[in-house]
Amino acid sequence: MTIQRVISFFSILFISLPSFAQDFVFEGLINSELKVRVRYTLSEDNKVEGYCIFTETTEKHLLTGEKTASGDLILKQKNGEQFKGKVMASYMYKGSYLNNEGVEQGSFLLSKIDATRDDDEQLLTNKKEAANTEVNQLSETQKNEIFNAYLKEFKECNQKGIDPIKCRQYTAKAFSDIYGVDDFKDPYVGGQFLTMTEAYDKIAADNSWEMIGEGSATAFQEAQKLANAGDIVLLAYPFKGYIQIAMVRVGELKMSSKWGMKVPSVGLFFANTPEKSSASKSINYIWRGPDNIEIWVKK
Repeated sequence: MTIQRVISFFSILFISLPSFAQDFVFEGLINSELKVRVRYTLSEDNKVEGYCIFTETTEKHLLTGEKTASGDLILKQKNGEQFKGKVMASYMYKGSYLNNEGVEQGSFLLSKIDATRDDDEQLLTNKKEAANTEVNQLSETQKNEIFNAYLKEFKECNQKGIDPIKCRQYTAKAFSDIYGVDDFKDPYVGGQFLTMTEAYDKIAADNSWEMIGEGSATAFQEAQKLANAGDIVLLAYPFKGYIQIAMVRVGELKMSSKWGMKVPSVGLFFANTPEKSSASKSINYIWRGPDNIEIWVKK
């Protein structure tokens, strides 16, 4: 083989080799409470592709980004939110979590782990199956226990003068645990719980929810029937500039002489008057009348 052929052979071999790339997997917490797993591939030209998994909500988001000249690793989701930080000694990824406007929402600290892509898919599958199984097995007594546990925290939140927004998220926390769905979380802020007004806006724009009627004897009968059959049935009611959302409880309608019709019992966190909150109370003891009540069902 001539020298020219040898050179040509190695040139072809070099060109056919794949570009150098590194795979990384990190797992940890955002704001010391939201668990996330990040997987990405760093190419030779410092471009990044991958995905992140928010383990509590089983949400998977694609990531793109780059490693900058200053050493920052920027991982952007399609919704505009991003991780921005530095990988230290190849075993820790630390930095800030930014919203789609580039405003810092908190910090994150992730550690390198050994996990395959199959492990990632198994993580998603196991979380969903566990959540579905647990929710399907909940008795009304267990639902009451969950609701009342959050109700206690809700009242303490108001008494301690904690950020009102945090207190208004307890409806979403309770409903998420009781129903095992992610409808009451913000998909654009890593699964942050929504206030009732935010949840209403999300539900009203979601094709998986349907408004089946407004406050009337016929609509309440249908709502109770669906709730007893295992459907998620909510009542939405505007009150003093906010939207209140209540879950229709399994049971029988009760006659309200004041309203002139039979009404359902609901679980409700009453933000304006916390002492009116209850895991199960007839709506005629909570609201003034059936006007403006909307009935929503998860399809």
